[in-house]
Amino acid sequence: MKIFLKYLIQLTFLLVAFLWIISLNQKIDFSWDGIVFTGTASTILFAIILVIFLILIIQRVYLYIRHSPKRIKNNLEIRNYKKGISAIVKSFTAMFNNDAKELLIQSNKIENYLKDNPISLILKAEAARKAKKFDLAEQHYNKMLLDSNTKTLGLRGLLEQNLKKQDYHHALIYAEEIYNINSKLDWIHRTIIQILIRTKNWQKLIEINKDAYGKKIISKKEYFNSISIAKYEIALIKESFSRHESLKLLNEANSERPNFLPIVKKFANLLINNNQTLKAKKLLFKCWLTNPHQMLLEEIMFLVKKEDGNLINIVSKLIKNNPENYDSIVALTKANIFSNNWARAREVIKPILSSKPNRTICELMYEIEMGLSNNAQKANSWKSRALLGDAEKTWVCKHSGLSQDEWSSISQGEHFDSLEWTWPDSTALNRSNYLIPNITESV
Repeated sequence: MKIFLKYLIQLTFLLVAFLWIISLNQKIDFSWDGIVFTGTASTILFAIILVIFLILIIQRVYLYIRHSPKRIKNNLEIRNYKKGISAIVKSFTAMFNNDAKELLIQSNKIENYLKDNPISLILKAEAARKAKKFDLAEQHYNKMLLDSNTKTLGLRGLLEQNLKKQDYHHALIYAEEIYNINSKLDWIHRTIIQILIRTKNWQKLIEINKDAYGKKIISKKEYFNSISIAKYEIALIKESFSRHESLKLLNEANSERPNFLPIVKKFANLLINNNQTLKAKKLLFKCWLTNPHQMLLEEIMFLVKKEDGNLINIVSKLIKNNPENYDSIVALTKANIFSNNWARAREVIKPILSSKPNRTICELMYEIEMGLSNNAQKANSWKSRALLGDAEKTWVCKHSGLSQDEWSSISQGEHFDSLEWTWPDSTALNRSNYLIPNITESV
């Protein structure tokens, strides 16, 4: 209703104006350059209105012609944008279908339709990687470094390329640059650590973990555990030319991770070799009190030999606070076997004998039977039983599930500080390779 009234008022106004102009019959004369013009007021007013109307039409035509190229360009850009978006969708479909050929076709279309669009570069790099054209992929990754929006992704692509080539020197350079840009990425710290352990760059590992701990990327426990092992590894390297420096590092490692068996074992061994037997004994006794373990027995025997002491007496003192512990019983049994106390060894081992004794117990019983009766047939029956016995604890990688007899800072599956003293898991699968994830995960 309001619109109708609005148009009615406008129409009425125009009609009144038109009738008023027509009613103007007064003659008007004027001359220009000696020529006299005569007309009515209404005719002159109509002429003025017509001139104004023509001027407005000419102006509109001019503006239309002037803006046509821009309008055409905008329409073209809209059309290309729509085609570019369509190519992006098709590119991702091809990528998830592992269709490298189609991915390359669509990424080229993106480049044609969306000029200077980084998505095209990203997808072309991925297409080259899937087609195993690694040199071409590397060229695209290097181009990504020129754009701040794609720099991290370009660095990640170059990192992955160098990891595949096992060029850990350049891989570390790219990994550190990513870390400096964004240290909070959940995979970058882990990747750097994997590179460092494969190159055995222990000093750098200490530095990066110190920085990561300061930025709260790793926990306090993870920090101290890692640097203690790094110092342990450096101590092994320095042992051959600087025992003093090696002892200093092992002392620090033991302080940062008290009573950790591999560190205690090596530290005690060096102390004994350095004639610091009292300190070695305190170290071994303290560790056995909280963490009894068979791997310390070798150092106990070395200590006894160095001091010319009595092995049974030393072991008895060693286990007095946990005599019923499995490892304590094994230790005392071995001490009696070493001293040829066969009957006593048999008495000591009884509490851990079972219907399915493990390999360690069977091997000890073999030695006891040979010592008591020298009956090879009876003794060998214990070796046969070892094949059918219960599983026993060993060093198991918490990431891969792989087990190994000897502890090492890097497991057989190449995981750092991953070994735990526990029962092997026969169903364990390799759950993680701990290197950089596939580049497609970040697209």
